[in-house]
Amino acid sequence: MPIIAKQANYDRIYKNNKGTSIVIKNSQPSTLPVFFLTEMWERYGFYVVQTLLAIYLAMHFSWPDEQIYTLIGSFTALTYLSPFVGGWIADRYLGQKFAVLLGAFILMSSYIILSLSDHIPTLIATLAAISVGTGLLKPNISSLLGNQYADDCTMRESGFTIFYLGITAGIILGTTLPSIFNHFFGWQMAFLSAAVGLGLAILTFIYGITFNKIANYPSARKKTASNYFKSALILFVLWLLNKEIMLLPKFANMVFPAICCAAIAFILHSLYTEERVQAKRTIMILFLCIISVMFWSFYFQMFMSLTLFIIRAVENIFLGIKFTPPYYVAIQSFGMIVIGFISTRTKKNIQLSVEQQAKNIMNKFVCALGLMLLTYIWIDGVCHFTPNNNKISPLLIIPGYLIISQAELLLSPVGISAITILSCRKKVSTMMGIFFVSLGLGGFFSGKLANLTAVAIQTTDLVYLKQRYTLGFDKLSLILAVCFAFSLLLKSLSSQVLIKK
Repeated sequence: MPIIAKQANYDRIYKNNKGTSIVIKNSQPSTLPVFFLTEMWERYGFYVVQTLLAIYLAMHFSWPDEQIYTLIGSFTALTYLSPFVGGWIADRYLGQKFAVLLGAFILMSSYIILSLSDHIPTLIATLAAISVGTGLLKPNISSLLGNQYADDCTMRESGFTIFYLGITAGIILGTTLPSIFNHFFGWQMAFLSAAVGLGLAILTFIYGITFNKIANYPSARKKTASNYFKSALILFVLWLLNKEIMLLPKFANMVFPAICCAAIAFILHSLYTEERVQAKRTIMILFLCIISVMFWSFYFQMFMSLTLFIIRAVENIFLGIKFTPPYYVAIQSFGMIVIGFISTRTKKNIQLSVEQQAKNIMNKFVCALGLMLLTYIWIDGVCHFTPNNNKISPLLIIPGYLIISQAELLLSPVGISAITILSCRKKVSTMMGIFFVSLGLGGFFSGKLANLTAVAIQTTDLVYLKQRYTLGFDKLSLILAVCFAFSLLLKSLSSQVLIKK
């Protein structure tokens, strides 16, 4: 039963033996595996650094908690704030395909340098370059995927969930293999594996855009030497700025709020210039970004306070093996694959209007934040109800990470898909960058929140450590409860926006 045609919304048309046409509605585009594999290897490289950085700084350089949290918070923030610039450059100068390739090349080069040197100045400069490369790649590959679907295609959200499972597969590899490499061969080999992953991403993407003839979003840009020069200059300035932010925490405290204001100003300007229907959709993007900031502020504790909490207060042997913090992230990611696979198999693809989709997306975002609150209540309860003189069993921590699996699936792939639905066509990459700004601000605030659990002195006194972390998680749970209440208010406001004529 050979395929004889494929319509714009990815309906597949077959002819049976009697010559009768059979239409299978809304199948996934053939280009999906290209984006899946490219993003998988990009995430592998990023999570090699993300999951090992706190341990690397604490054990290799003997940094204090506050300094570790500040650097990781700034690094995490910058990797998700830079997509605002990366998306804007793609829309205005480079196009999405070239931006993805350039970002991947910068990332591969950065990981190679990181594997060759363990000096702090080089480490900081390399982390700044990683943030620039991520800023180019992440918003634009997501935008390219969104461009593969017609506006009324009911398979879009399922496609982005499958795409996100590629991200998750990269996270699982990036949180397990590097720990093994580090154990047997040292830190440098773990970081070098990230460069190998990016090399595979580059080869996959080049093959994909050539074989499948993947197109950029339409725009008025022209491929001129002037545009390439402007892009190079902007990226160099971005690298210098990111490096200084990580070196000077007080500077970061000024820059991040300024970036937040710039993103809000862009959205407000869009509201002023857009027609009414599009303006309502842009308001929804703003509300979703606010909830996203709150969600990621607590999610990124997995790489900060929860990492050091597990090292210090949780048993490090599970099922007869040494069970390090990256393995908990791997379990969380594996949980996402199982839940995501089930959801894509059981999801009913009902065609909805854009406004109806926006309402469903808001409900999922609020539910995600509620599940994150449940996670912190669970971990806080474990701290309260286990004896202070005993380390905590990993079996009591793992359920909290699995709850995060469901929460992340309700927010992250849904949010990326939402941007491609709700954005003006000419601003998709820029709006995708703004959505990633919400992740960046979440990373920045997560560094601030992690200080509530910081251990002031280097000690192995288990009773002191348990008491300190219990108090810290009490505070985090209370703050998160307030955030959840605020998200319910935004949900109510969004309903009013959508029904308003």
